[in-house]
Amino acid sequence: MELRQFKYFLSIADSGSLSRAALQLHVAQSALSRQLSELEAELGTQLLLRSRNGVVLTDSGKVFYEYAQGITKQIEDARAAVHCAADAVVGSVVAALPQSVAATLALPLLRAAAKRYPNIVFHLNEELTGNMADQMLRGRVDVAVFTPGMLPQDIAFTPLVDEAFVLIHSSQDEGAPPPGDVTVAQAIARPLVLPSNHHGHCTRWIVDAALEAGSYRAQRIAAEINSVYVLKSAVEAGIGPTIMPLGLAQREVEDGRLVAHAIASDAMVRRLGLCVSRHLPMTNAKRAICQLIRDVVRELCEQQRWAGARLVTEG
Repeated sequence: MELRQFKYFLSIADSGSLSRAALQLHVAQSALSRQLSELEAELGTQLLLRSRNGVVLTDSGKVFYEYAQGITKQIEDARAAVHCAADAVVGSVVAALPQSVAATLALPLLRAAAKRYPNIVFHLNEELTGNMADQMLRGRVDVAVFTPGMLPQDIAFTPLVDEAFVLIHSSQDEGAPPPGDVTVAQAIARPLVLPSNHHGHCTRWIVDAALEAGSYRAQRIAAEINSVYVLKSAVEAGIGPTIMPLGLAQREVEDGRLVAHAIASDAMVRRLGLCVSRHLPMTNAKRAICQLIRDVVRELCEQQRWAGARLVTEG
């Protein structure tokens, strides 16, 4: 396999057409088709389905696409590294945040990266949590902020913060508990609005695990919504209360649209940490972004701009 075959394949897949990819790459369509056929022959499987309307990835093609992206990124990073001074902080870094973390961390992190490391091409992805570990192992993502519960051994985890979960309901909710802390039983007394189990690795799984640990009966579900924005809107509209980290609804609580109650349970907490692959090179740029994430998280906690978060100090 040659690097150009990876690049050709990615261009065809992204453009959805051999002819469009040929124009973008300034390569004859016949040459592009030949390289793709040689790649498929070497792999022993068909990667793309061709039709009059263009091309689509086969199941094998979808798998190869993920690896091809990771491999080409690693080669580009290696080229940048060998052409720079040993202590130069340049190159590209891809960071991934789950939706439930991006709401708090994304914008401060982008601002800090632009200010401190203008020579780093910084990519910030909001990812479904179920995809993150796989993308890190394949080299598509360099660093992520995640919970440790479902990480494979090949991913190193460094704690950053603990976030307590709270009961949140509409300010117009007539059936809400009185002001103050609530018990777990009070928190799950009414049907809840929650993410689905498939998408809620950083939120729903924490709630379910806490209930199981306390031998509580599974909570009733009013609705399952996999968008933080829509979920909060549903709570505000009175569809039902929810249980989530306070930071996710900080603005709505401050505006008086939603009301939060602390839950008397040590288990209703999630730990978030810095995640990197143990097997991929730690470039200067990646090391710098890791430290930047630590610094931004510390600043948000110390300035109380990350509601409900407590900084975790190692050792």
